[in-house]
Order: sequence, then C-alpha cells, then structure tokens
Amino acid sequence: MESTKAKIFAPSKVAIHKERIDAYLKGEKIYPVTIEMDLTQLCTRSCPDCPYGSSRSPGLTLGLPFLDRLFSVLGSHTPGLVLSGGEPTLVPHFPETVELARKRGFKEIAVISNGSRLNIPEVQAALLEHVTSIRVSMYDWQDGDSEYFTATLGKIASLRNRIEKEGSKLQIGASILTRTERSYKYAHVALKALSAGVNWVYFHPFCINWDKEKPTQADQTGVLRAIQELKEQAPIDANIQVPYERYSEESLYFRRLHGSHFLIQVGADGCNYAGPECKYEKDYKLLDLNEYMEDDFLWHPQRLEMLNKINSDNYRFIGTKHRPPVFSDYIEKLVELNKNTNNSNSNKEIEEFSYPEII
Repeated sequence: MESTKAKIFAPSKVAIHKERIDAYLKGEKIYPVTIEMDLTQLCTRSCPDCPYGSSRSPGLTLGLPFLDRLFSVLGSHTPGLVLSGGEPTLVPHFPETVELARKRGFKEIAVISNGSRLNIPEVQAALLEHVTSIRVSMYDWQDGDSEYFTATLGKIASLRNRIEKEGSKLQIGASILTRTERSYKYAHVALKALSAGVNWVYFHPFCINWDKEKPTQADQTGVLRAIQELKEQAPIDANIQVPYERYSEESLYFRRLHGSHFLIQVGADGCNYAGPECKYEKDYKLLDLNEYMEDDFLWHPQRLEMLNKINSDNYRFIGTKHRPPVFSDYIEKLVELNKNTNNSNSNKEIEEFSYPEII
C-alpha cells in the first residue's frame, strides 16, 4: 500500500516558506531555510566509496567559538540546522553544540550519524533534550548481518526505549543508499530497522565517480520495484520514504544555483560551499568564514558572484541530483511561471512535509 504520510523530501519542500520564496523571486535578500554543516571530518568508520574519505584525513573539527559566532548570525533567521560529518557525535563538544544551537534560535535540529555512538550516555542525553531527528545511515553492504549492523540495531532500540520512557520528542530515521546490485537486500535492512524502532526509512540513490570530474548516480534499474515490494511486506503503518524526483531521468535545468540561497553548506574547514555534494571542492568554495563572518556574509559580493555563475550547463555535480540542483530546477520553473503569468508563488499549493525547517 502506498504511504500517505507527510513527505520528508520533494523539490517543492523549498517553497514551504512562501514569504521567503516570494522575496527571492522579487530579487530581495533572504536568509536560508536550512544550514547543513560538518562538525568534523573525523569518522568512526571507513566505508567503501565514501565520497569524503580522503577529505577528512586532516581531521578538521569546528570549534565552539566558530559555532557560536555562526549560530549568532543565523539562528534567529534560519530555522533549520543539520549536523553531519564525518561523525558529528564523535566531537567532544557535540552536546554543547546542540544546546547552543537551541539557545541561538534554531527551531529544528537534525543529526546525520552512522549510529556508532548512540549508546554513549552524554550523546543520548543531548539527542533526547535538544535534537528533532537523528538519521542513522544503514550503509552496510555485506551479504550477511555484520556485527556492526546488529550492534547498530541494538543501539537504536536502546535509544527508542529512552525516548518512550522519558517522553522525548526525538525521532529516529534510517537512510539506505540504493543501487541495482544491492536491491535484494533493501527489504531485509529496512524491516530490521523498523523493528528496532525507527520512525521512518528513507531511500536515496548511491552516487559514484566522486574522484572523477562529473560524479553521477549508480545504476538504479529495479530499485523502485524492490522498494515497492518492501512496502507490500512492511506493516501497514510503516513510514517508508522515497524521493521519487531524485530517481527521475528527467534533466535538471537552472540558470543560477537558486537552491543554495535556501540551503547552505559549511564544511568542517569553516568554508561555505555551493552544496553538500560539492563540499571541500576548491572550485565550489563560496566564502571562507574563518576570514569573513560578519552579519552580512550571505550577501558578500564574492559569494553572490560565484552562485550566479553556476548553472545546469556547468555544474559538474548535477548528475548526483542532490538537493541544491533539484531545488534550483524547481525554483527556475517558478521564475518562468511568474514571468509568464505575473502571479505570486503565494497562491501555489504546497504539500505537507515532515520537518518543514529541514529542507
């Protein structure tokens, strides 16, 4: 049975904040809806084909003074924060970071984790008190249930137990990367995660050729069929999320990277990049925030000039269909619609989404 639950992702999610979209379409300055940032390049795992395996070798980690300044600039204007890495829960000041983020005004805080430290008491306490959702990456490609996979399920169950006992609003999700040759395993992994206590399972395409000029998605033939078979096996109330637009073969088109005005990426090196998919790539570094992080850094001429030069013809990460180019394609369609009809986006019907501040 097809789920009717609120979506976690679709291109139209960028338009939830209608006033912000309308302001952007009028050429006005806006704050982003979401900031995604790597707390550290360090990780507890070394997964095959990880696109950031080599980039984390210096082990860079953002310090609290840097975070406090950045949160002070954005927290009261930008409602969503995503903490990723590396492994963000590995940072000694992870608890202080999420507490600080709440104090500075972020409404929703999401954490992307490999789940290796979900059993650490101080990590659990910080998640339960301050975090909206934690997405555990179930990226174990072994044919059998590895010791690591089984242990992660146990940690998820333990965290779920504390959520229920303590009345925390924290939600747990599991994400699964997809490619044709692993389709036979999706149902097994997803059902195990659901049984362990996750609120939802999210699928998205595995990407390859990160060391090449133009990364792209791996072959996805048969993936959607395998996920449909999972849905037929899963409990009727299972929340299984599929970002169908990311699996579409339709080309993306945009004259500017609009999406990076709504979702901004900061690396563990303190630099603002054009998107999560191109972090640590020198040619997509928009601004070094170690050198300039004034209240108006979002509108620094260098940053705006670089974003205005990126389009669907020259963006070499477009084949991965990550969020900035997908959002940019959606916004480009709004630009054309408004140009042809003189209508505001404010009357456009928007779907219901989970975590509206995390785009």
